[in-house]
Amino acid sequence: MPSQFAWSAGLAGALLALGAGGGATAATVMAFDEAVNGAAAQPRTMILDTDRLRISTAAVDVVFRGDLNKVWVLRSKDHTYLELTPGSLGQMGARMNQAMAQMKDKLAALPDAQRKQIEAMMASRMGQGAPSTPPQVAYEKAGDSRTVGDWSCAPYQVVVGGKASSEVCIAKLSDLGLSRDDLTGFASFGAFMAKMTAAMGVLRSPMTSINFDAMSKAIGFDGFPVQTTAKFGDGGRQIVVTLKSIQRQDSPADAFDIPAGYTKIDFASMGRLLAPE
Repeated sequence: MPSQFAWSAGLAGALLALGAGGGATAATVMAFDEAVNGAAAQPRTMILDTDRLRISTAAVDVVFRGDLNKVWVLRSKDHTYLELTPGSLGQMGARMNQAMAQMKDKLAALPDAQRKQIEAMMASRMGQGAPSTPPQVAYEKAGDSRTVGDWSCAPYQVVVGGKASSEVCIAKLSDLGLSRDDLTGFASFGAFMAKMTAAMGVLRSPMTSINFDAMSKAIGFDGFPVQTTAKFGDGGRQIVVTLKSIQRQDSPADAFDIPAGYTKIDFASMGRLLAPE
C-alpha cells in the first residue's frame, strides 16, 4: 500500500493543483518534501477537510471519504482507481492468505535451504498473515528536541509489533497553529487504515500504523510529525518526509471525488495501479 505512510507505509509526488471550482470550502493544506535514498526531494500534499483527506503524489492520489467509509486510490497516468471499503478489505485479506497458503505448498517441494531462505524473505517483507488484532504500536523517545523547518520537535522511535519501523519528530499542534478539529480527517483515515492492516495482514507499513489519538496518548501531548524517516526492505530503502508549510485555503468542490472518466479496477490489478513510475 502506498504507504508505506509511514504513511505507506507508502505516505513521492507533485503538489496537487488547487484549481478554480465552484462550491469551495476552507481546508487545511499541508505541503511536504519527500526524499528517497538521499535523492532530490519531491513535493507532496495533504488536504484535510473535516471527515475527508487527500494525499497527492506523482504516482497516485489517495482520497479518504469518512462520510462514505471508503478510500479511493487514483492513478492519473491511465485514469484508473481502486476502491477500498471495510468489506472489500476483508475479501482482499482472504485472497492474500489463500495465495500465501498456495505459495507455502509450492515451497514445500523446494530443497530445505532454499525454502527457508524464501520463507525468511517473505516473513520480513510481508508479515505472517492476518493477526486477530492489529500490531501494537509504541513510541520511544529518541533523543533531545531539535528544529525541523520552522518548528521545534521531539524525536520518537516508532515500534510496531516489537520492531523499530521508523522515526518521527513530533511538534506540538499549538506550535503548528493547528487544533484537534483540524486533524479530524487525518485521525479518521488512520483508524480506517488500521482496520485495513488488520484485515490484510500483509503489506504492513509504519505509516498506515500511525493513529493520531494513540500517538498523542503515548507521547503525552497533541502533536503531528513534522519529519518522518522510514526504512523498507531490510533497511535498503529510506524515505524521509518533511513538512514544509501549513496553509488555510479553499479547496475545489471535487477535491474529494473521483474525476470524470476514471475506470474502476479490481484487486487483481492493484499491483499495476500502485506500481512506481
